[in-house]
Amino acid sequence: MLNNVALDVVIGLVFVYLLYSLLATVLSEIMATWLGLRARNLKEAIDRMLNDEDEQKKNFWKRLWDSLRLMKSPQSTMVTNFYNNPEIKYLGSTGIFRVPSSFKAASFSKTLLYQLSGEGQTNKIRIEEKLKRLMDGDKTLATDDIILDKEAAKYVLSLWHDSYGDLVKFKLQLEGWFDRTMEQATEWYKRKIQIVLLVLGFCLAWFFNADTFTIISKLANDKDARGQMVQMASAYVKNNPTPPAAAIKDSSMQPYNQKLDSLLEVKKKLDEDIANANTILGVGGWLPDSTSVIFDKKKKVNIYTPQVDEVSLPKKFKGKTNTTLYFSKCNKWDYFFNMLSHHFFGFLITAIAISLGAPFWFDMLNKLMKLRTSNKENTNSAAANSSVTVSPLNREA
Repeated sequence: MLNNVALDVVIGLVFVYLLYSLLATVLSEIMATWLGLRARNLKEAIDRMLNDEDEQKKNFWKRLWDSLRLMKSPQSTMVTNFYNNPEIKYLGSTGIFRVPSSFKAASFSKTLLYQLSGEGQTNKIRIEEKLKRLMDGDKTLATDDIILDKEAAKYVLSLWHDSYGDLVKFKLQLEGWFDRTMEQATEWYKRKIQIVLLVLGFCLAWFFNADTFTIISKLANDKDARGQMVQMASAYVKNNPTPPAAAIKDSSMQPYNQKLDSLLEVKKKLDEDIANANTILGVGGWLPDSTSVIFDKKKKVNIYTPQVDEVSLPKKFKGKTNTTLYFSKCNKWDYFFNMLSHHFFGFLITAIAISLGAPFWFDMLNKLMKLRTSNKENTNSAAANSSVTVSPLNREA
């Protein structure tokens, strides 16, 4: 039989990870919305399809740095000409959101066909001639006509040959190429967001003083805190039968203002849940204006009200008992940075856990709650059976 105390500690820890993972997801979505990260990622993917020359000139470290840049916005001649085409240009909004965050494969193929064939009816001869001139690096081409680099032109020409000059088949080939690239672009975006979640996770762990080791110690030694955390986790699972991260993901299809409002509403609710959890755990990342300290003779520890992290207190406050401590702004900043030195590895573990994502911890919490329920039912059933079973030694002859 599982140790209920150990199981409850794990449930409480997983619940904390879930709350912070959801908050990190919301913050990353808000950041992605404000900075237009999806549009930038799409533009990078299009540039990768049309222009390969710059990538070949980069060494390993430049490519590594390039892959970590969130605000990258390619400005090559090829991608600029592509995005200036009316088919793509007018899919974006005005102001800072001029670059569309998504478009369909049909728009990609239509734009490329227009650029290859030129104005008027689509012409097979002009398409093949333009591809060959691009592949050969014809210097007489006007800037507006440079739509593919040599390698990309060679690949598109192979698609043209595979289509046997059939425009419909060629269009489908281009759309298939676009769809395959977008699948990979989605993976690029996920990797970047995971890095963002790791950084955000560490910042959140530091800001809220969410040290994994401290949380485990608190849950293991404080029966009341452990019980309250399990109750919060149980209520959360009942009130959220589907992964809450799904609603956050679905909001990406909403208009900008509506999406931002819904994300801020989710963040507000998460802030409340995290504040309640932190109150139970007695953790926080910022000192209050004052706290009273009393020495508990039984436990031989100082009791702070409101609670603070004793090891992170500035030196001049350590060792003081049965008094009220008052903190200045300098003391609060000193405390804040002391937490980093005392809890770095605990924060790092919390950050890694947050980077795994809210869906992972939501599934884990559901499984643990079911395990706890079944374990409890089995225990009650065994107790009931033992109370009605008559021992063979006590039976009458």
